[in-house]
Amino acid sequence: MVKLIRWMPPAPRGYRTLDQVVDDLWRAGWLNPARYNTDTARPVLRPAMDVTQDKTGVIIRVDLPGLTAEDVTVEVHGDLLTISGEIRAAEEREGEQYHVRERCAGAFKRSLRLGEMVDVERIEATFENGVLTLAVPMRPEAQPKRIEVRTA
Repeated sequence: MVKLIRWMPPAPRGYRTLDQVVDDLWRAGWLNPARYNTDTARPVLRPAMDVTQDKTGVIIRVDLPGLTAEDVTVEVHGDLLTISGEIRAAEEREGEQYHVRERCAGAFKRSLRLGEMVDVERIEATFENGVLTLAVPMRPEAQPKRIEVRTA
């Protein structure tokens, strides 16, 4: 049986290969995941979002567990829709010690370009069971029209 080995030409004198650079970064700790302690690392808050479209408009659903409608701001500037808010940290009680802390807190912001064919004046927002739903209707001139074909 033949054994295939990937051959990489040596780097020119004075240059380093990408593998060498990555190895050095790993050894220095910059790429090592153990460097980031879960108690101190602050993840980027980016709530999960689904965007669907049908012939009547666009539906945007954003998962915001633990929040209420008052905690969320929805703004439209031109064709840019922005959803923002803040997830508050859980109260720490005296005498409690965390063993695992994965729930994150902080401000978040998600933005979408809607395009010219949506009617931003008629956007409807509902908040139910931790899910923000935005119904963005299409302008009447952007909706498909059925043209009747008559016989001669």
